[in-house]
Amino acid sequence: MLKPVRKGLTEDEAVSGETEKLIKTTGHLPHSKAEEANAVDQKVVLAKLNSHLLWKFFALTVLCYIDRTNLAFAAIQLNKSLGFTEHIYGVGASIFFVGYSICQIPSNLILVRVGAPLWLSVLIVSWGIVATAFAAINGKWMFYILRLLLGATESGTFPGMWYHLSTFYTDKEIGVAYSYVSAGTALSQVIGAPLAAGLLALDGWLGLAGWQWLFIVEGIPTVLMGLYTKVNLAESPAKASFLTPAEKAWLQQRHAESKANKTMAGVEVSAWGAVHNWRTWYLALINLCDSTVKYAIIYWCPLIIYHMVGENMPHAAGEAAVPHDAVVALLTALPFGFAAFFMLINARHSAATGERRWHVTIPLAISSLALASMSHTMAHSPFLAFMSLLAATLAWAPNGILYSYPATFLQGAAAATGVALINSIANIGGMIGPYLIGRRARLSALLV
Repeated sequence: MLKPVRKGLTEDEAVSGETEKLIKTTGHLPHSKAEEANAVDQKVVLAKLNSHLLWKFFALTVLCYIDRTNLAFAAIQLNKSLGFTEHIYGVGASIFFVGYSICQIPSNLILVRVGAPLWLSVLIVSWGIVATAFAAINGKWMFYILRLLLGATESGTFPGMWYHLSTFYTDKEIGVAYSYVSAGTALSQVIGAPLAAGLLALDGWLGLAGWQWLFIVEGIPTVLMGLYTKVNLAESPAKASFLTPAEKAWLQQRHAESKANKTMAGVEVSAWGAVHNWRTWYLALINLCDSTVKYAIIYWCPLIIYHMVGENMPHAAGEAAVPHDAVVALLTALPFGFAAFFMLINARHSAATGERRWHVTIPLAISSLALASMSHTMAHSPFLAFMSLLAATLAWAPNGILYSYPATFLQGAAAATGVALINSIANIGGMIGPYLIGRRARLSALLV
């Protein structure tokens, strides 16, 4: 018999709390609950979780990155239309991450308090509105302000999704689960590239430039997805309508047992405890280096390919070769298709073998060497430069594995704060990577 629910606790928190106390005192689950747990098919429950949660978060990731990075495709027309230099473009691409990094921790703490369906929907609708407003850009200052606002409104999405997944999955399962979600960061470019090609081709239709159509058409679906999330995302295992009562009980018991074991092992539970834990900062530093490479590729990949293709197109003597925007957008899809493939294969192999360190180290080492070689290969062989670009997308491979680590030493409010802190520092790479390449392009006049 459960004790009366304390004021201020939800029903599932009370159930989990009582179960956790019993585990601490007896070392095992209550007999009746253990029988219920044994009657549940774990594979069936996990399949239900995957089908309910992962596709929704994957779709959110795709929309998030399309709205965040469609600037890379729009830049081909936008820079010419508004007279933006590589420096202005680089600053605008980077300033997004100021608002993004600052707002992540407060955003995730709000999510823990009010629930994922409500808070994620507020964030998604807000960023969809801001993303659509980019069609009205008329100068660099409006460009900078909207990029800053887009960063602030998108800030809580990824740490919020991770925290919500951690209430359903164990620390051993969340790496693969989050990899499927994170695959959207790369596949958004595969989807976004042909979509951008079609929208940029609408240049001049109804008096709007192609880049304006790009922002309008890609921003509106995000608002609709935000409304859908509020209605259809399960708030917790106890409130998951797609699960049977026994399956709900099993998930709550499993979560309570894991929480009790972690507590006895001295795992951080307080919000500020995550900030003081050296492993949080260590993971943040690794993710910072990784994100610097990834965002440099994301924001400059279309322009790099534009340069590669332009150099080898037939053109009249004395005239510059100008590749078609659609050709560039379509070619851009290929490296990101490889990135998504590498990420999923690496995460599944890591989960199957139980090894994490080398599954992080090897891809990052290859990616860094490939990216470093591009300055040489671009000057001598566009084909080798493109191969280097494909190899550089191995920077995406460790993503899910890296984000499986926090669940091993953080829980509750500490996990919410820790993952937000890791993600906010990691995304400073979004300021560094695009800016450095923009700075180099400005000095060397490599890209046009």
